[in-house]
Amino acid sequence: METKDIIKWWKFPNATIINRNLPKTQIYPHMKSVADKQFLQDSVQSIYMLANLKSANTNIAMYEDDKELYQEIQFIYIKTKDRGDSTKIYRILSHLIPYPLVILIDEADKFTIYAGRFEKLQTGFLKLMKIYSSPTYQDKDLEDVLQQIALINLPHQNLKVFYDGLCDEIVTATAKEQYGEAIGNITSWEKDQLDFLKKKIDELRNQIKKERQLNRKIDMQMKLKKLKDELSSKLN
Repeated sequence: METKDIIKWWKFPNATIINRNLPKTQIYPHMKSVADKQFLQDSVQSIYMLANLKSANTNIAMYEDDKELYQEIQFIYIKTKDRGDSTKIYRILSHLIPYPLVILIDEADKFTIYAGRFEKLQTGFLKLMKIYSSPTYQDKDLEDVLQQIALINLPHQNLKVFYDGLCDEIVTATAKEQYGEAIGNITSWEKDQLDFLKKKIDELRNQIKKERQLNRKIDMQMKLKKLKDELSSKLN
């Protein structure tokens, strides 16, 4: 997987392109956790800064309110040494880089795209609140996937709307894989609601299997039906 192809197919504006290797040795001094350092050393082969989007090179307005801050958006490509915990890689880098991140992680012959939801702290730094991942794709599908979420097709009102638009594309693809193609386009917040209901349904099913009292089991089954109906209504 070549970074020049990623950049071309994802359609970064020329002024935003970096395409530069970021040596891990430049990252280690900023890491407090010895375990995290060892994890990156063992798991990550190379890190490339693909592009940096900000108002100055995109003419897309920054965004800030009491809870969120979008000054820049960093796009990163990571080649791993083997299949591992890619979510952990995203979490570690989000603690080191003070901007919303989009990371394409290449594991052997497959890749996944990660984004997140961030909250602005009183210090002005960002705290990662939630990680969103695309489906895991085969490397041979890279061009098609990136062209489907090409940056020129995302909303440009401001950097928050732009970033949210990309997150929505990612979670919609994941939701279609999890819940069926009929789901249509959804936002990251709507995906959170679906996942919450699915988790509640799974938990209740497990409780029903363990419950021995018939009256309690019937009550739980009624609750389960309500949850399933609610999930179904959100999917249709």
